[in-house]
Amino acid sequence: MKREEILARLGFSVPDIKKKRVIVHTDLACEADDHFAVVHHLLTPSETVAGVIAGHFEYYASRGLQGKRFTTMEQSCAVGEKILELMGIDDIPLIKGAKREIPDREHLPDSPGADFIIAEALEEDDTPLFIALQGCLTDLAIALVKEPGIADKLTAIWIGGGKYPDGNGDFNMIQDVLAAQIVFESNVPLWQIPSNVYGKMNITLSELVAKVKPYGAIGKYLADEMIGFNDLMGKLTGRNTFPHGETWSIGDQPTVSVLLQNAGVWHSEYATVNDDMTYGKSVSGREIRVYDEIDRRMTLDDFFAKLMLCYNKQ
Repeated sequence: MKREEILARLGFSVPDIKKKRVIVHTDLACEADDHFAVVHHLLTPSETVAGVIAGHFEYYASRGLQGKRFTTMEQSCAVGEKILELMGIDDIPLIKGAKREIPDREHLPDSPGADFIIAEALEEDDTPLFIALQGCLTDLAIALVKEPGIADKLTAIWIGGGKYPDGNGDFNMIQDVLAAQIVFESNVPLWQIPSNVYGKMNITLSELVAKVKPYGAIGKYLADEMIGFNDLMGKLTGRNTFPHGETWSIGDQPTVSVLLQNAGVWHSEYATVNDDMTYGKSVSGREIRVYDEIDRRMTLDDFFAKLMLCYNKQ
């Protein structure tokens, strides 16, 4: 089924002049929060989703977690295929990203995802292009090194990095620090949503059971995956550590929030990334947008409503 057929169930349309072209980049198999954001992007009619790029999460694999090295991107791709199948959508491209982090600036990993970013950026289309990055910055960095001229043809939205002013990173940055440095040093417009902001996008397991699980095969899948991951992490961690028991953060969802209405409170930074994942000051005068607050109510209520409208209650 075409995505437009699913979106017709919403009961409203969006003027073409208000639409955006969006590439969704996601490490789907890393944990269960990416799933929700990908579904939300696909159910948002103001976004013309050009494609979904499956990203790696090799930081885990390099430490003996979640499979062998250089397999994590393929894991993300498999989850992406499952989500599209459960949503009943068969016309959105799923593209493979790089299999690993960038070792150095002279040796770029092969990345069909980076080539896809370049091709979309060079399209003759007046509709603004965004890339919603829910994991590492590897594929965007490769694209910018291969074709620097695309920097002024798209806007990057990134879930990642530590709290300002000190930084110290987060999981999405630690996966590929060099990629983050390349992107921060480039001229691409960058909207950053750091860990102290995306970490507030909390949801309860009771909300999942009541407002997500009853709605289609995809709703059941989303809820079951999150509840199962919560159970797994509860067995692996101590009493006073994450997870909390019956809440989780679906921290990738703000990539949808900021596209819905440029939502949130933000400030400008002259930021670069140091090797220890702290922030430095840009000497080029290049500013990035850093979000300080996201509208959680609007984001989650919009997600629940779209899921309910597009998939019959079971």
